[in-house]
Amino acid sequence: MTDELIKGFEDFKRYQYEGDGALMPSLVENGQSPKYFIISCIDSRSNPGTIFRARPGTFFAHKAMGAIVRPYKKGTALAAALQFALNYNKVDTIVVLGHTQCGAMQALVNDIEDEEISEFIKVAQHALQRAKSKCDCCAEDIQAQTEKEALLESVTNLKHYPSVEKALSEGRVTIKPWLFDMKAGDLFEFNEDKGEFIVITTHETKEDSRQHA
Repeated sequence: MTDELIKGFEDFKRYQYEGDGALMPSLVENGQSPKYFIISCIDSRSNPGTIFRARPGTFFAHKAMGAIVRPYKKGTALAAALQFALNYNKVDTIVVLGHTQCGAMQALVNDIEDEEISEFIKVAQHALQRAKSKCDCCAEDIQAQTEKEALLESVTNLKHYPSVEKALSEGRVTIKPWLFDMKAGDLFEFNEDKGEFIVITTHETKEDSRQHA
């Protein structure tokens, strides 16, 4: 049952432990110094390590349903991780990575009855209400708007974590609200000046790729 995981690990070992370009021996010997801290959803289709094709040592990672950042509470897993990353590893960029077709946001829109899930995602109720006020239409459109509103609410909550608040006041960290459109294969970033999510990736055709080679 776990054969594909073992095969994947063997590939990882071959590329990252063996040969001149192997990174892991150096990272083990000299320690890590990632530039990014990525907060993302648990969705298996939007795993940052996969969609960014990141090499070892690139980023710290925290996962939660819907990439939801709850209001600050001392001693939580996220608060401790941010404290470690910002104060001891000098991470300079935090990415809050939401995505389209999000199961957590669908559960929120559909008012799921599972108490274990609803207790966690209920913090995004305000995002749902804002989405409904902007998009009084079908459930699919309301969910799409909720995905954006919840992402921005998570960023707002994140700014009140003491380690983040301190780093922001000292000008040593930037927060980027990113939305991964799984259907289109695009990445969007919220633009405060325009008040909307703007695509930050480009589509390159095979012909373009050949011309650039």
